[in-house]
Amino acid sequence: MKSILLAGTILMSLTGVSAARDIVIAQSSDLRSNNPGVNRDGNTDGVILHIVEGLVGYANNGEVKPLLAQSVNMSGDGLTYTFKLRPDVKFHNGKILTAEDVVWNWNRYMDPVTKWTCIKDFDGSGTVKVTGIEAVDAQTMTMTLEKPSAVFLGLMSRPECGYTGIISPDSVGADGSFDKPIGTGPFKWDQWKKGEYIHLTKFDGYVSPPNSGEPDGMVGSKRPLVDGIKFMVIPDASTVKAGLQSGVLDTAEISPDLIPEFEKSERAKVIVSQNNGKNLFYIQTRDPIMSKPGVRRAIAMALDLDELVAAASNGTGKANGSMVASDSVYFSETQKTRLPYDLEAAKKELADSGYKGEPISIIANKRGNVPSFPAAVIAQAMLQQIGLNVQIEVLDYATQVDRRRSGNYQIISQSVAPRLDPALMYSFYVGDKDKNASLMWDNPKAIALMKAAYAEIDTAKRQAIFDEFHTLMLDEMPGIFLYDMIDVWGATKALKGQPVWQSNARLWEVSLDK
Repeated sequence: MKSILLAGTILMSLTGVSAARDIVIAQSSDLRSNNPGVNRDGNTDGVILHIVEGLVGYANNGEVKPLLAQSVNMSGDGLTYTFKLRPDVKFHNGKILTAEDVVWNWNRYMDPVTKWTCIKDFDGSGTVKVTGIEAVDAQTMTMTLEKPSAVFLGLMSRPECGYTGIISPDSVGADGSFDKPIGTGPFKWDQWKKGEYIHLTKFDGYVSPPNSGEPDGMVGSKRPLVDGIKFMVIPDASTVKAGLQSGVLDTAEISPDLIPEFEKSERAKVIVSQNNGKNLFYIQTRDPIMSKPGVRRAIAMALDLDELVAAASNGTGKANGSMVASDSVYFSETQKTRLPYDLEAAKKELADSGYKGEPISIIANKRGNVPSFPAAVIAQAMLQQIGLNVQIEVLDYATQVDRRRSGNYQIISQSVAPRLDPALMYSFYVGDKDKNASLMWDNPKAIALMKAAYAEIDTAKRQAIFDEFHTLMLDEMPGIFLYDMIDVWGATKALKGQPVWQSNARLWEVSLDK
């Protein structure tokens, strides 16, 4: 009863907000911090996206393009990047962006006191080490690397890094403490009532980067078309549903099983958008049974992937057996290949591997916005056709994550958040399992290919690396990739535009009918 009363109170408090021409959006949890890239999670990243911008940002197809930079030039040896800033960029306090501001931001991010999430991506702990940053003049700065890297710009653009957003030095007090983000994005920080809502207001001085007239990932046309955005903290899914159907909420993520209901609604609609995240079956390649490539290939060939995906996604997804997203610039003909659906061949692989009916467990969770459980149930029925003794173990999501991180599983049905460069996606699955038990695949050749993809700058050569990697993966099947993640959102019919991108709210170029 208490939760029902609270839901009613939240919805009543929202009545009348449309008169202010704010977009009202629900999210499942509050901000962790308004400090870009510090103490963050997915919901935090989605709010920060509207406030700050980096030198570069991701486009829809995974390419990294200039954002605050007007141009980015790399030296012939791949070690020096020269950024020419756009001359029309202002911070939310009206001050002009300069190269010195960028240098100040970088030094702040790299100071351990800041506790930036991504510091180890750039201090040499990982694959990139930035050895210097310098302001050449008011609108030009350079960054130097210890060695060439194909993912340097992509790493800077990551949501987890707060997009390496450039904020005004006025965001920090005289004592060095962070106050609020004064960025350059289309919306500016206004108010945070913790546990209830975050409010942003339109930045009238915003100028989009050069564009074709359409939004494109983090770049493209980015006009703020409403007076503000109100991010309501509403963890209860039934409250979100009621808010969308009544028109009190303008948009929010919904469970895919609500699609038929929203499609019939007179006031609400469904928005379906693919992102670069992955729905997959992790396989523990060190398990006595699952360590045999023949068993893993048998599982892959026993799954009618098209049928599984159609059922698990409520008809919204499309099968993709590659680690590379289907809308990536690197999704080639090779990436489209997958093992055939062939029950007889699967049975032979099992027999040749010496499988004797030992139990195999698929761990799943029942979160409504991911296909973990339905995919496991469908797979169980398909795998039983070839004689596999498959059981399903249902865990809460936190426990499931702990099991994956400890390596204590045979198969896990899981979804993984977007990483737009394929090499960054690989790093979530591939590496030394003795050092990181959460990794899926420790084949030395796969690790070498991943490292090569991190370093190789030439696009054609990177494509060849990704294709070789995919071919090797099909042979060993360390995991089974099902389909790219699908964002399913509800919205009022008054909302115009695309309010979601890569699982984050993206509310520029989005408007409301009066």
